[in-house]
Formats: sequence, C-alpha cells, structure tokens
Amino acid sequence: MNGTVRDETEMASEKVIIKSKSGLNVRTAEILVRAAETCTSVVEILYKHNIVNAKSLLNVLSAAIVQGDEIELRCTGANEKADMEKLLQVIEHLE
Repeated sequence: MNGTVRDETEMASEKVIIKSKSGLNVRTAEILVRAAETCTSVVEILYKHNIVNAKSLLNVLSAAIVQGDEIELRCTGANEKADMEKLLQVIEHLE
C-alpha cells in the first residue's frame, strides 16, 4: 500500500444547450448562480475548454455564454446527482 487515499467520488456531468434568448446575461446568470450556491457539490461549467466556477457570478458572466451554446455542467460531491437535477431544471426554465 502506498499510503494514498483514493477519492471514490465521481462527477455528475451533463451537456446542455442554453435556450434562453439572452444567453447567460446578468439576470439569467444570477438565477443560475443562486441555485448553484445552494448546492453542496462543487459546481462547474465547461465551456470552450474553460472551466468556470458556477457559484461565481463574475466567472459565469466572463464566459460570455449566448443562446444556442452548448455547455457541460459538472457537479462533484456527496449530493452531485440531486444537485445536477436541480440545476438542469433551473437552466431549462431560464427565459
């Protein structure tokens, strides 16, 4: 045994198309960030080879995600599946 501790946590990951006409502007990004802040998981957005902290409004806005863009939403933690479902619902209902 080499003394390392293996993390058995896996990541929940889903690809999503942003349907909101305004993309993730200040209003819609704030809705997503507030929902992400309630998650116990680490929540990240993978977009154009960048990993963005979904709990940071500034980080989400700086990604400049527009309508029709595909993002990968990632949740890592004990409640990752429940957190993913919650955030997918939020994204689906952004207008």
